[in-house]
Formats: sequence, structure tokens, C-alpha cells
Amino acid sequence: MAQPPALGQLSTAPVFNTKAVARETGVPPDTFRAWERRYGIPCPQRTPGGHRLYSERDIAIIRWLRDRTAEGVNISHAIMLLTSVTDQAPPHIEPDAARSIDLMVDELVAALTTFDAQSAERLVSEAFAMYPFEQVLLELIQPTMVEVGERWHRGEINVAAEHFATEFVRRKLASLLNVFENQVQRDTIVVGCAPQELHDLGVMFASLFLVRRGWHVVYLGAQVPLADLIETIRKVRPKMVCLSASTLETAMNLLEVARAIRQEFPHVHFGYGGRIFNVNPELCAAIPGIFLGQDARELVQRVGELMASNGASIPPQRS
Repeated sequence: MAQPPALGQLSTAPVFNTKAVARETGVPPDTFRAWERRYGIPCPQRTPGGHRLYSERDIAIIRWLRDRTAEGVNISHAIMLLTSVTDQAPPHIEPDAARSIDLMVDELVAALTTFDAQSAERLVSEAFAMYPFEQVLLELIQPTMVEVGERWHRGEINVAAEHFATEFVRRKLASLLNVFENQVQRDTIVVGCAPQELHDLGVMFASLFLVRRGWHVVYLGAQVPLADLIETIRKVRPKMVCLSASTLETAMNLLEVARAIRQEFPHVHFGYGGRIFNVNPELCAAIPGIFLGQDARELVQRVGELMASNGASIPPQRS
């Protein structure tokens, strides 16, 4: 996928009327006005009479979105990729006018637990249009899945509803990985779950954050057997391996994995994380590797530090 345009080099002076923009871009006015209403992009200024005036920057954005949709990219995904470059909400949306992300969590939980995929899709698209990319992942999607899991444990929803919610989020995260994966410019990192670990949403979050930072991620998913992991490392030659565990049993499986990687691939960094290490930080002392933090935002910071250290020892973070 082509990179977003270099917007900082383009004029923001309001010069072009709607007809001129349509002529310059080949995009019907109804289309880019719909993008503006729903996503806040483009962001024209208004004359005293209320008519829209667009800048060179707006025209470049409309052309880029036109090309991405022509390639088959969903418009909401294209908008996410574009706004993630500056990691801020569309400029014309005032924070006070945006709906509370906490309220959106409640609405998304309600949609997913009643099998309403259409409403869930609308809510997620709306959130990405109003809030920074990583805020949506950490403050909307992640809390939603925590609440869904707790409702299942309390017996308030059945396993079918929990699976529906999980698969909805898994598909969403996978589609986002597809959006960002062609931006990779940096070294390879293998990401997956510990042997016998079934919960993979956390490592999908981690993979998405890493890919968005330009790392080449080889995502292996749930319960990666040690022998298969070793074979993968031989084939793809990563600079780092990141694995997740959520239970005591799977955390202990990481001990064997870490020892094997250290013995066979001494120049490959090994990092780990997961819920079990967040609630029992003393377990970190047993694993010969780097604890990567309590969430995906901490993980990308730790990975960046580690990969820049040229093998120097970095002590694990503690809660």
C-alpha cells in the first residue's frame, strides 16, 4: 500500500471550491463530503456565506483516499492509516463534542453480547474517526474484551456470545494488521503465544503496535510448540522473539522456550509478557528474558530500547 502523502509540505490555504476539487481529484462531491461528515477528513474551511473551500493538503488527502478505495481498501481502514501518521484525531472535531470513549465501551459491549455486528462495526469506525489510533485499541477495544470476559465468568452471557465478541475483535485486529503491514522498514520480530497458551488477542495487539512502528512482524498466533518456534527462527532469522502467557502453566512453559532460544540463537533477543506477569510480577525472576511491560504501549517502548541496545542488558520492568 502506498504511504500517506507528505502533508506537511502542502499548503493549507483555503483556495479551491467544491467543483474544482471534484475536477482535480475525479471524486464526486457527495463522496468527499460524506467522508468529511463521518470521519472529519478532509477538513475544508468555510466562506462567510457557508461555502466550503479546500486546500492543496485537502486535495492530496482526497486523491490518496480515492486511490486506496480503488485498491479495495475499506474507507475506514484508509482513514485510520492516514490519521495514524500524526496520531491525533481529525482536527475539526472538538474533544468536548466527541462522545465519551467510556460510553462507547458500554455500547460496544452491549452490541457484541447481543450479536449485533453492524452496530459494533459502526461504533469501532466512529471511535477511530474521533480518537487517536492507539487510544481506541487500549481504551475501547481492550476494556470491552475484559468486560465481555468478566460477564462470561459471572454467567451473565453464554460461551457463544463470548466467542462472537472474540472473533469480531480478532477479525478487526487482523484487518488492521493487513492495513499497516506494507509499511514495514525495520528488522523482523516473531510474535506468538507460549506453548499451550490459547489466548491470542494480547499478542495481536502487540503485533499491531509493532507493525505500526515499522517492524516486520511474523505473527504465529496461539499455542506455538517449541519445536515449531525453533524451526521458524531458523527460517526467518528474526532479531527478536516475543511470546505471551496468561496462566501459570503457560508462563512456566516459557522457561524452556527461553533456554532453548538462548542456547541455539544467542544473538536473538527474547521478550515476554501477558496477564499472569502483570498480576504476579515475581514470576519475571524465573524467566531468562526481558519482561516487555503491562500493555502494548509499554511493549513497543521496551522493544525499541532493546533493539537499539546492540545486545546490552536491559533489566525487566516491574510493576
